[in-house]
Amino acid sequence: MRILIAHCFYRLPGGEDRYVEQQMEVLGPRHTVELLARRNEDLGGNLDTARRMLGSNKETRAVEETIARFKPDVIHLHNSYPSLGPAVQLAAQRRRVPLVMTVHNFRLRCPNGYMFTEGKPCYRCEGGLYHNALLHNCFPSRGQAATYAAALWLHRFVLRAQDKVTLFLTPSRYVSERVLSWGFEPQRVRVLRNFTDIPPHAGSPGSYGMCVGRLSSEKGLDVMLRALARAGDPPFRIVGDGTVRPALEGLARELGLTNTVFVGRVAPARVSELLEDARYAAMPSLWDEVAGIAALEAMAVGRPLLVTEKGGLPELIETGEGLLARAGDVEDTAAKVKILMEDDVRWHEMSERALARARNEFTPEAHVVQLERAYEHALALGA
Repeated sequence: MRILIAHCFYRLPGGEDRYVEQQMEVLGPRHTVELLARRNEDLGGNLDTARRMLGSNKETRAVEETIARFKPDVIHLHNSYPSLGPAVQLAAQRRRVPLVMTVHNFRLRCPNGYMFTEGKPCYRCEGGLYHNALLHNCFPSRGQAATYAAALWLHRFVLRAQDKVTLFLTPSRYVSERVLSWGFEPQRVRVLRNFTDIPPHAGSPGSYGMCVGRLSSEKGLDVMLRALARAGDPPFRIVGDGTVRPALEGLARELGLTNTVFVGRVAPARVSELLEDARYAAMPSLWDEVAGIAALEAMAVGRPLLVTEKGGLPELIETGEGLLARAGDVEDTAAKVKILMEDDVRWHEMSERALARARNEFTPEAHVVQLERAYEHALALGA
């Protein structure tokens, strides 16, 4: 099969970028694969960004030329914003090539993609009232808010970009249910969880808790820090970077957390090393988390999870792979931290279940087979 993968790489790399690179690796030995990449860090000023995002005829022609040259059987789109805008959807329709799109966030209905603003979940724009992005603190600037709001309205109601997608893939049942609630046909939505490499063996219990990912307000790390203080300052590592890091570091000092270390952004190999020495991985999210790669990486080395009830996170511990704490609840989170740090019997039970599930469901081998079936389904739908 000839597969064209399209993706705009983010200015601040994250799990979505890493998934695209890993997808290329697992498909490459079995198919003819090409990456149509744009890098958002290469964009010019605000006008260039707005032009590309709203819709560039030049960009659409460039994508069409790539399709004409490569002749893909199927196109797989990940992030299209802002560099590609609606170019892939328009070009795929014009060239009559089935288009698969992975729903990594909620940007199909929310300008900032998180359905979270001003410290709490937000669903104001879901019905199409995108002007709310300008009325609330959804972006660093009103100009950026206006561009995203206008682009989403144009793509949804004028270009109808979502109708040009043959099949939507979602990384959790929760995201699938949300997409279906927007009126998408069930045959056009399929759950395909993320995957990760599985080490040959899992280590013994580590000595610290750990959180990996973007440091931003919706991740709930302020709650985590307060819970750590309430739990007696057990060792903890925060891996990643982002806009709220200075505020979090200040809060940690204020709380007297001498055993919490801000590691910063590190290479994936270093993340794996840190996970092997961790005791558990925490995802204290306040937003409707789609259930990303970081949790699977922890499970792959037998690390229990501490998650909230938000989004797809509960699906990862539904057979005892970790503990659930109520989102935003410092006391409940602190209580679960103490269990994970002190109860060796329960730790081993959760560790074994996390590792078993990762080896059964989240391997590259299992993922590529499901991906191929999804492409075959898209080809059948597009016939």
